[in-house]
Amino acid sequence: MIRSVRLHVAVAELTLACPCRCVTCGSSAGRARPDELGLGEWRTVFRDLAALGTQRLTLSGGEPLARPDWPALARAAVRAGPAVDAITSGWSLDDAAVREIRRAGLYAVTVSVDGPAEVHDRLRGVAGSHRRALEAVRRLDAAGVRVGVATQVNRWNLGRLAATAREIQAAGAYAWQLQLTMPAGRAADVPDLVLGPEEMGTVHAAIRRLQRRRGLRPFATDNIGYLTPDDAALRTAARTPPRRWMGCFAGLRAVAVTSDGGVKGCLSLPDELREGNVREEPLARIWGDPERFAYNRRFERSSLWGACATCEAAEPCRGGCTAMAIAAHGRPGRCDRCFRLAVGAAPAA
Repeated sequence: MIRSVRLHVAVAELTLACPCRCVTCGSSAGRARPDELGLGEWRTVFRDLAALGTQRLTLSGGEPLARPDWPALARAAVRAGPAVDAITSGWSLDDAAVREIRRAGLYAVTVSVDGPAEVHDRLRGVAGSHRRALEAVRRLDAAGVRVGVATQVNRWNLGRLAATAREIQAAGAYAWQLQLTMPAGRAADVPDLVLGPEEMGTVHAAIRRLQRRRGLRPFATDNIGYLTPDDAALRTAARTPPRRWMGCFAGLRAVAVTSDGGVKGCLSLPDELREGNVREEPLARIWGDPERFAYNRRFERSSLWGACATCEAAEPCRGGCTAMAIAAHGRPGRCDRCFRLAVGAAPAA
């Protein structure tokens, strides 16, 4: 059982409203949730997160810029104390929005770019979204805002990652993170979209090729891996300390608050794993309850199943990404989209 928890990172889903209709969207964003948190409520959440030790806070959605009061929310988040960034489709990120971002003091912005125009627009469900995304990257870079790019990797764009790299580098991106599209939300209804376990060797090879290119190189995020001999090389961003997979941090070092006040260990987890609501009890009480977030805080090796149950890396890995496990199999404890299974095991520690 894992007993030590110390909040480090948080995600605030400011709204579920979004101008795009991405087939990759795990939360099926589009319309705002009924009765979303107001500015005053979010200010309390931001202060509570800071009091719990949050060092990095991401403003997310939906599309966070779809809220008319997002500049006030961004300023409130920064004033609370954590380093604050945002992730956006770029659809509404015009010059005025860039000025608000600079005024608020966000330390970085991540723009979602999922391929060249024909692939990106097909995935986003809105014509012109690729053009707006790259314009957003250029505007942010020109204004001196650190701008990164996030790409969901799937069957539609796996073969176009090199072209994506060239485009986003030319636009001014300083970092590029990759994650797998999960079979959740709208993506669960598109059978030819999500990569399967048998394709993880191809994904691994594609990422390693991209990491050998000159200029902008990608790094893998939490639903890609795990614990191959090159794990640290795969998931360490440029100019940052080496990072290896140490298991899912949801409910251990990470928390997410949905736009209607729900508290989860990770925004990608289904709403069935909400641990409470900030409108009903203080965030500190929810986070401090040792009985909540049980999938991670009460982890036992015996909860692993499939290939994970007999894996030599079972203890540090703990079954890979919890959200991916639930999306793919309905419960935690098994990750069959695993590079270790596809390309070989790491040396014994």
